[in-house]
Amino acid sequence: MSKDVSATDEAAPFSSEETMRRLGEPEVAAAGLAAVAALGDGSAARLAAFAADEARARTAAFAASLQGLGPRLAALPDVTALPAVLREHLAGEAARCAARGERILALLARLEEILATSGLRAVPLKGAALVLGKETPAGLRPMADLDLLFASEADLETAAAEIVGALGYAPLWNTRRHLVLAEREERVPFPACEHPGNPLRIELHRSFRLEVLGSVLDATDALQRDATAAGSWALPSRDALLRHLLFHAAEDFAAKGLRGVQAFDFVVLARGNGPLAIPELRRGERGPVALAARAVERLFPGTFEPGALERAARGVSPRALERAAALPALRHSRPARGWTATALGLADGRLRAARFLLRTLLPSLDEVRANVAPDASGARLAAAWAGVLTRRLASGARRLARR
Repeated sequence: MSKDVSATDEAAPFSSEETMRRLGEPEVAAAGLAAVAALGDGSAARLAAFAADEARARTAAFAASLQGLGPRLAALPDVTALPAVLREHLAGEAARCAARGERILALLARLEEILATSGLRAVPLKGAALVLGKETPAGLRPMADLDLLFASEADLETAAAEIVGALGYAPLWNTRRHLVLAEREERVPFPACEHPGNPLRIELHRSFRLEVLGSVLDATDALQRDATAAGSWALPSRDALLRHLLFHAAEDFAAKGLRGVQAFDFVVLARGNGPLAIPELRRGERGPVALAARAVERLFPGTFEPGALERAARGVSPRALERAAALPALRHSRPARGWTATALGLADGRLRAARFLLRTLLPSLDEVRANVAPDASGARLAAAWAGVLTRRLASGARRLARR
């Protein structure tokens, strides 16, 4: 459904080919960390190492966009000290993100109208929750989709039908967790960068239940409980907002690392309300959440209140904590292959490691259909599932033997 289009009236800063080639480059990973440090310090000085020549400045520009930090970096007080190629790219990102923010706000307003007409209410999640809760301006919070949680399957199906009919969206994926709607004519004018015309999907959630490292993180009840009605929105409480952002960060850190803008969400909350206290966690939730919260703290020191990380890690395997501390926190900073083995090493104890491995080895039909056989059904889908299972069993046996 998605068409990659990089030729527009304004030349795309990076082509699709360059974007794919540079993902995971050590120099790009280092520039991403420098961009994070610059935001943490409130100064562009950390990016000075990438000012030596135009090629390095271009690397810093790519990394800043990849991490979703361009608009905020453009607002640093000493940004004028950066080389022109980087400074102008950041200014362009800020302008395009502001325009995209207007598109996001317009779509949220239209969605609210559709929900109101149908007598429905939804809980906004992640970036949408931060924007609607006035925690951050839409023009400073890059996002590729709007996530909405519904109280029932009937509400979700009604909302989906109305959105498809009114907005020109169509179902893309339908999983146990959510139904993903995409524009019928998606295009990607600017790969890796902000652009108002880049895809903006709508994800209708049945739950916010995540399986992470052999543990279940479920924020569904917390998000729906004590939510504040605001038109057709049910804005999550502050505890639920932080909890579900931590659960989402836990899933991403375990799999591929945190995107810079995702980690900065916690900084936004801390700057508005003081260092964050981590909500009370069940024993099984502590491992994944502690690893993610520590990663955020590594990127942005002082985000969590004193003692919060220690309380979250109470009873968590020291080996898992040590392995996580040695792992790059940022997305696109880890090897492209071997993520299963890496995640297996982060599981909190042998029982959870076994659960994680079992869950990883046994693919769901949704996963097989999405990643291997998109048009298959019946016997063809079953054969594709068996093929994936066979490959994963052989690989998993080798990894478990090395653990």
